[in-house]
Amino acid sequence: MKNWRMLILGVAMAANTAFAAPQVVDKVAAVVNNGVVLESDVDNMLRTVKAQAQQAGQQLPDDNTLRHQILERQIMDNIILQMGEKAGLQINDQQLDQAIGNIAAQNRMSLDQLRSRLAYDGVNYSDYRAQIRKEMLIAEVRNNEVRRRVTILPQEVDTLAAQVGAQNTQGTELNVSQILLPLPENPSQQQVDDQEALAKQLVGELKGGADFGKLAVTYSADPQALKGGNMGWGKIEELPTLFAQALSTAKKGDIVGPVRSGVGFHILKVNDLRGESKSISVTEVHARHILLKPSPILTEDQARAKLEQIAADIRSGKTTFAAAAKQFSDDPGSANQGGDLGWSSPEAFDPAFRDALLQLQKGQTSQPVHSSFGWHLIQLLDTRQVDKTDAAQKERAYRLLFNRKFAEEAQTWMQEQRASAYVKILDGHAQ
Repeated sequence: MKNWRMLILGVAMAANTAFAAPQVVDKVAAVVNNGVVLESDVDNMLRTVKAQAQQAGQQLPDDNTLRHQILERQIMDNIILQMGEKAGLQINDQQLDQAIGNIAAQNRMSLDQLRSRLAYDGVNYSDYRAQIRKEMLIAEVRNNEVRRRVTILPQEVDTLAAQVGAQNTQGTELNVSQILLPLPENPSQQQVDDQEALAKQLVGELKGGADFGKLAVTYSADPQALKGGNMGWGKIEELPTLFAQALSTAKKGDIVGPVRSGVGFHILKVNDLRGESKSISVTEVHARHILLKPSPILTEDQARAKLEQIAADIRSGKTTFAAAAKQFSDDPGSANQGGDLGWSSPEAFDPAFRDALLQLQKGQTSQPVHSSFGWHLIQLLDTRQVDKTDAAQKERAYRLLFNRKFAEEAQTWMQEQRASAYVKILDGHAQ
């Protein structure tokens, strides 16, 4: 069942029908556990969906079928909202304000512009907030319940990560040449066999080092044959589906095929690729520090002054950074290692520490730096580039698996909740 977003700004007309519709004497459309779905709720949503469909040029089923779908949606929402109420879940005003701010930003509006737009369309802002709060609560309940049902095994992540790493993603551009060995409109089996045999022979020659352009000029029926079969640059998603599938894992220089289509056999060569790099490199830093924590007997000013004196002693050669760290540092995790923090991403540190560290050159020592932990003297020992491609591919694979399994489990979970709930439909329109 879709999680429809009724009141996002792209459907302001729909929001108007949902909230500005005249109210009549209300009736109960369905009893759901201890709650009810009102006919006005169904009617409002019916008008909303119709308005959205008209705006999008989308065809809809007949009114009875549509009304049944909407009533089921309202029943499911009612079940989930009752679960949220029972669990004590709430969407506070801060969360709601942030969500509405995001909606405004997505529609390139300020919050004031959003309110003006809603008012122009006859939508009461309080009603709008109530609807968004309701949708957020439904999503919160569903997410909390379904997340517990999703299990992802490490081997699943590894397998999918390997597939992700081998595939050319959307946005990848390929420069491709092709040789087309044509077939007539209704070829005989002999004609198919002959062309397939020729195609396999040419593939063998090409993989053995034969010149692709020469063979294209000689054999290809493609309009680009006289250009050596070069089709130029194109994004993988813009290529014919058969080609895109065959080229999904191709690398520069690969010969792919033969690929059978309705017009014949195609042999493809990947001349070049460009687009998003699959290699993901991050900078790591090797740093050490001396930490002094202010206390009742060491003020902020005294801590800073003491670090300045330690820095002066290090510069003059009276002591070394490592020795001073062992003697003075209040960081138990690094003091015994001479203040050494090892290799790490700068993002792992306190923001003030990170910002000061990123200003240093290799071997340079900072001035005293104040962070949420106290006062630091920081020295950058070295930097390095680390290939995080494998980790990034595993992270992407995990997200893909989670989203896939979440969608499957969400559908199963909703069916289970619907089956276990007490529901009595009273709306004559939906019978």
